[in-house]
Amino acid sequence: MNESILLWINQGWAHPWLDTFFIWVSSRELFAFPLMVIILALLVLRRGKTGLKVWVLLLITIGVGDALGGWLKGLIGQARPCLDLWEHIRRPGKLGSQPCSHGTDGMPSNHALNFFVIATFMGILTGSWVWGGSLIVVALMVGLSRVYLGVHYPLQVLAGAVLGSMTGGLSGWLGRRYLGYERVSEPRGRDEEPADRTPQE
Repeated sequence: MNESILLWINQGWAHPWLDTFFIWVSSRELFAFPLMVIILALLVLRRGKTGLKVWVLLLITIGVGDALGGWLKGLIGQARPCLDLWEHIRRPGKLGSQPCSHGTDGMPSNHALNFFVIATFMGILTGSWVWGGSLIVVALMVGLSRVYLGVHYPLQVLAGAVLGSMTGGLSGWLGRRYLGYERVSEPRGRDEEPADRTPQE
């Protein structure tokens, strides 16, 4: 089933436009880093210094999740499809057909893990369906890209998504409970009363 779904997506969905789209979505330099800059800008515009603190906490959470994923990769040592099935899969953006050089670090997918960290962290900490829903869609697209490009099996992506959701959810919950970051979901100044306001008779 794992291989069947992989080949169905990798082979059956093949299209030049999807090749370009999924290569872009999987790129750290062209997609992940700009997304983090956009998140920083929106948080700072929305909540100022509080927004900056949220972004720093998000970076720390991503670092923890990425380290956890890297540790599990070494512990499990499961092959990627680009090593197991390199003669049968398409590798968009790669010249020629050859196995990937570091193919035993497939479980879990750190791409999926990191983006689900972002989505669940922001959704839970801000309490915003807009943040959470938008970033979950992004995380799903990134996870799908890893299967489409033939660099992860679906179960490796699923494992990354589950670990990322747990890590991001826990950090977001701790931020709301102990650090007061739930205020980021409130419009600036909403909870402030004018200093010279007098009671109405």
